Amino acid sequence: MTKRITFSFSVDTKGTKLSLTQPSGGAIVRASASTEITELNCGRIVTVITPEEGSWQAEITGSGRFWIEAQAQSDIYFISAEFVKNGGRPGHEGLFRIPGQPLAGIPATLEVSLSAKAAQITEFRLVTERGDTIQELRMNGTSSDREFLEFVGDFQPPKQPFRVAVIGHDTNGRTYQRFFSTLFHAETVEVLPGNGLDELSAGNTKQLTFTLRNSGPPAKFKITVTDARRFVSQVAPQELALGTGESGTVQVDLTVPKGTAPGIGDDVIVVATSTVGPASSNSSVVHLSVSSTASH
Repeated sequence: MTKRITFSFSVDTKGTKLSLTQPSGGAIVRASASTEITELNCGRIVTVITPEEGSWQAEITGSGRFWIEAQAQSDIYFISAEFVKNGGRPGHEGLFRIPGQPLAGIPATLEVSLSAKAAQITEFRLVTERGDTIQELRMNGTSSDREFLEFVGDFQPPKQPFRVAVIGHDTNGRTYQRFFSTLFHAETVEVLPGNGLDELSAGNTKQLTFTLRNSGPPAKFKITVTDARRFVSQVAPQELALGTGESGTVQVDLTVPKGTAPGIGDDVIVVATSTVGPASSNSSVVHLSVSSTASH
């Protein structure tokens, strides 16, 4: 059951208006005991308590750019949905999140965590950006905790971008539908972190290794590396030409200034984007932190 829903709307041009229509066909035109409306100079916020079940419609009239977001409070919601693979050192094996997007043309493993104490039936599917069903998923439950359900399933990712959705009935027999916000897409290139470096030391330069694998047609890839702390001092090479099934290595140097406080974290993001050949792009993120060990 959805306890409340809030629609936030903002614009960059005066005169643009937002109207909301409930599933029953009635328009939300004024505040009431169950509706809160906040009018802003550049937008509108509408909150409905115990909203009607079904599809709500937002109609926007005017000109310029607009932004709209809908947030709902419910006992049934996604906690996470991510692609995983087997990994870990001996004795500590398990499923770990893959870097970047899943690969096209081969089965992928999806792991979903759902807060579903109030859910009686859960059925998963892949949907388009518009919410249309692409395919149904066979997901296996891996936990018996009704409050935090976990599911795992294998499938071949579709060619078009997709989101993960769950539908079913709650314990009161009402239909529910939830979407995970991330838009996934299958890619023909993957970026894999190499050495297990996770710590940096102030005053030193360390090197990270990333491997690019191309499972698609021959292509040339531009390598872009960014990090929040700007520790990246060198990237080599900055372009890689890879044939079908070929791999290449990218070296990333990280130089930490002297005096950098221990515990400072840094996320290194490596993106490979094709510049010649079919459009393809994937990424990998590595989190590192500055150790408390003094450099010599």
